[in-house]
Amino acid sequence: MGLQSSDYGLRPHDNFNVVRNFYLNNNHLEILNRLFTPMIGANATGLYHYLNQFVELESDVVLTHYIIMSELKINLLEFRKSMDLLEGIGLVKTFVNHDAQHSFFMYQLIQPPSAKQFFNDPMLSVYLYSEVSKQRYQQLKRHFETKVDIDMTHYKDVTRTFTDVFKVPNQSITENTNAIQDEATFDGLDLSQVHFDFETLYDLLHTHFISTKIIDKDAKSLITQIATLYGLTPESMKRIILKSITSAQELSFEELRKHARTYYLMEHEQQLPKLNVKSSDMQHTGSANEQEQVNQEDDWLQQLEETSPIDMLASWSESEPTTQQKFMIEELIERENLSFGVINILLQFVMLKEDMKLPKTYIFEIASNWKKKGIKTAAQAYEYAMKVSQPKKQSDKHKPYYKQRQLASREMTPKWLEERDNKSETPASNTSEDDEALKNDREQFLNQLKNRWKEDK
Repeated sequence: MGLQSSDYGLRPHDNFNVVRNFYLNNNHLEILNRLFTPMIGANATGLYHYLNQFVELESDVVLTHYIIMSELKINLLEFRKSMDLLEGIGLVKTFVNHDAQHSFFMYQLIQPPSAKQFFNDPMLSVYLYSEVSKQRYQQLKRHFETKVDIDMTHYKDVTRTFTDVFKVPNQSITENTNAIQDEATFDGLDLSQVHFDFETLYDLLHTHFISTKIIDKDAKSLITQIATLYGLTPESMKRIILKSITSAQELSFEELRKHARTYYLMEHEQQLPKLNVKSSDMQHTGSANEQEQVNQEDDWLQQLEETSPIDMLASWSESEPTTQQKFMIEELIERENLSFGVINILLQFVMLKEDMKLPKTYIFEIASNWKKKGIKTAAQAYEYAMKVSQPKKQSDKHKPYYKQRQLASREMTPKWLEERDNKSETPASNTSEDDEALKNDREQFLNQLKNRWKEDK
């Protein structure tokens, strides 16, 4: 199942860094653009190119996911969807370190495979073939074959070693066990979670007097790939292996791949398997948790109604609001007589549209407009804000932008709301005390606000 941003605790203000332990050259870019794009799409490969720019930045530069959202014009769920594809295909690794207030993400770019590695990989080559026409596949293969090195099979390596050429002291050389290793090479698709019943396969081969020694480490890896690609059972694999054994009683990898492909085509009306994302599982999970999400949204809107805009703003920006901002909020409450929930939605709406800024004139203009439209609750404000965020022109084939819930969505849950979620796990007695304290704080705030305006008069 595809992972959502909530599975990682991913929020816009979470920091990230990008590392790359290889030199990204033109050959790598050609592999990405010509071979991987047809399989995972331009958004995913584009994200790979986009992240590459952050590799060379100074270590003291602070990067947040808000930068990605702002520059690519996507929300965190769209970001995670593209990252899922990059991770699943083996081009990116993600590491995370959580602390009390933030999550720090490390994205490691993996070196794309060479053309030879790609076309020799039974899964990658077949999936590419399924996405493009036969003519296009052959065209791509010929393009990269012109760059393949000369076949060195019949050549003998006679290169002299260091000790053949240079004098060395008569001392034992100590190996450096801490040598830096390149951990960013492409290791193929990660099938570590795939189980194939080799014990049953061994028993089936034994009945045909075939030694299991022909299935070495490389053979097991290829069999696992082929079985995963074509959905083969040990019985089916046994038949394919018997056809792929040479006269020297050795297993031919080329014949194994050819016979497996022929077997699958015969069983599936000459149609090769395609690379399919688990979208159905994600939809099923979404429908199963739909009621829970609705309840969480109701709780969130209720929390907005009960939280002072000043407190919300302090938690949202993780800094104390300025004196001018506090006076602006107090004036907004007194002048427009809007509820805390409406003002909280209004402020979040403006900050998202104005790059986290709070222009007073713009805020009061929106507040006046919302008051004229009779918006009195956080739910009404939230619904209207999402409505006006919808693009004027859109195709019926595409999901409206506001439906992505970028505005004040769960993926952008402010810190004070998360603290509220944590507090909800406390005993009921503590919860009632917190509710009473919140009510008292709100009454005190309103009284102080009224007294301030009486003094000004």
